[in-house]
Amino acid sequence: MNDGVIGASTIARCLKEGLLHRAVAVLVLRTSGKIVLQQRGKGDLWQPGMWTISSTGHVKQGESYEEAARRELGEELGLEGELKRFHKYCLPPIAEGGLTEHEWVTLFICRTDSHCRIDYVELDGVREVTIEELRGMLADGPLTPDAKTILSDYLSRGS
Repeated sequence: MNDGVIGASTIARCLKEGLLHRAVAVLVLRTSGKIVLQQRGKGDLWQPGMWTISSTGHVKQGESYEEAARRELGEELGLEGELKRFHKYCLPPIAEGGLTEHEWVTLFICRTDSHCRIDYVELDGVREVTIEELRGMLADGPLTPDAKTILSDYLSRGS
């Protein structure tokens, strides 16, 4: 399976029909060693109120993965910074509540100690966790399934 663009669709249609689409995730790392996690908005269509990677979102038509990552990081957390591409994942379909998320996700790393300026329309909050706390959340915490897959891989690579 490759990541070639074959069309454009709305996020609602992608979720309703389980269409494979592009997304980004940005993991914000602090010099203290902590990782920023975001709590998805309770009004979100997909995985409301769950904890996930620092910043996430879908790639818009005509946008590169990096452009989408920069846009989402700014919109959700009010952050800017150097992005380092970490890995691209083709996640298996995740079905819940009559919707199916099926994504190519490119994970970027952003190392910054800048204060988050949260967009409370998009998310409910953020928290900074240690690697040990993150491992606990991966074992039995309220993390989105895609975040569990991606963060487990990130930790297994020793980063």
